[in-house]
Order: sequence, then structure tokens, then C-alpha cells
Amino acid sequence: MEQSAGLSTQRVRNVATAFDWRDLIGGAHIIRAMLREQTFSLRTTAREQILIITSEVQKALGTLTSGDGIATIIVPHTTCAISVNENADPDVPADLTSALRALVPKVHFAHGEGNSDAHFLSLLIGCSLSWPYRAGKLILGTWQGIYFVELDGPRSARKVSVYVNE
Repeated sequence: MEQSAGLSTQRVRNVATAFDWRDLIGGAHIIRAMLREQTFSLRTTAREQILIITSEVQKALGTLTSGDGIATIIVPHTTCAISVNENADPDVPADLTSALRALVPKVHFAHGEGNSDAHFLSLLIGCSLSWPYRAGKLILGTWQGIYFVELDGPRSARKVSVYVNE
């Protein structure tokens, strides 16, 4: 995987994969699929912060496909997360950040970097989403948006990757 220091670096990578299902279903059909990827970077400004990245994900998805399917969205980091929640009320991200902080148990973490709480919360929230799309656009509810959840910031270059398989 390529690494880049640029904050707005975007790339598309195509990986051709051929699936031969004859052994599984007894048929002679070969299905060809192309895994496509678009990655973008984010900058966070606080230790704990929620950024609504719906438009960035929609833009990335739109460069990959105009079809229908399931997109996979990942954050390849262990101290941040991704989720879907309300995008209409600007108080919700701050409220959720406070609630997440309250979830961290009062235990001694042995990890020497002092960010085990961020690893713990990332484990609870998750680092990937699978979401349907139609005509190259995510199918979201009226009030839904994609949340990038920073748990160990600030960071200058957090990555988000969007994958489709066509």
C-alpha cells in the first residue's frame, strides 16, 4: 500500500480478481470482479473529535462507481473509528464525544503510550462500515451521516479508504 504525506492525497487502485465458482456450485461460470479503492486524508484538531465526513465519502465513492452495490469504508488506524449517526444537529457529535469519554473504565492500562483508552474505544466503535449504494451514492437515511471518530488526536494525516467490488 502506498503512503503519502499529503493531506489531500487521493488515489484509486484497481485490483483485478477472478473468482471461479465451479468447485463450489458445479457450474462452468467464471465471475470477474474488480476491487477499486479511493483513499483520502483528514486532519484532526483535538484529542477526541467527531468529524462528519459524508461528503468526502460520497465524493470518493462517486469517483469509483456509478453503479449499485455495497461499499466498504475503513480507517486503517487503531486509535480512531468510523460510524453512522445523526448529521443534522451540531450538538450530537459533542454529546457523543462526552458519552464515549464516560465509557472508559477507571482501570490501570499497562500500555506505555498512554492511549489505551483510545484503543479501547476504537475496539467498541469499529474501524469499518459496509454500506449500500445506488447509482454511485450511499443510501443513507434523512438524518444519517458518516462519522470519523478521532480518539487520540490531534493528527495531521488520518486516512479513510473506500472500496467497491464491481
